[in-house]
Amino acid sequence: MKRLIGAFFVIALLMGFSMCSTSSPQEEEKELTEALSENEKVAIEPAQMEANLLGLVNAYRSSIGASPLENSPTSYKYAQEHNDYMISKNSLSHDNFEERASKIAEETNAKSVSENVARFYITAEKALDGWLNSPSHKAALEGNYTHTTLGIQLDKSGRPYFTQIFILVE
Repeated sequence: MKRLIGAFFVIALLMGFSMCSTSSPQEEEKELTEALSENEKVAIEPAQMEANLLGLVNAYRSSIGASPLENSPTSYKYAQEHNDYMISKNSLSHDNFEERASKIAEETNAKSVSENVARFYITAEKALDGWLNSPSHKAALEGNYTHTTLGIQLDKSGRPYFTQIFILVE
């Protein structure tokens, strides 16, 4: 009987240690979401996701009293070029932003330009949530801008990369 109780105690102790984690539930959820997002195989239609995400961005802006953003087709090529760049580097970045912003400002008469980038989100809702949970990305979403463009491109594994450009034209 003592052996049975001892074995039960050891098993309970091992289970307790294996269930304990130094990560918070939020950190674990984020790690799981990112891991799944990087490896999940889903069919994504970039043009449809662009339209959905732009709609969600404008709905969010309206919900906080900010004006909806108008589409800036002139800037779309810069979002797509930046996605190509990030895909080629297999990483997120704002590399060459100043050059991109200068060209956009010149072509659109913009007073201010900002951008958000992301990758591997498999739905427009997840992408927006990711941006809203980042203070710098949220600031861009809520900023004093009048126009936007959003480009989404898939890498060779079918995973999406996002570049959203925000523009203030007065």
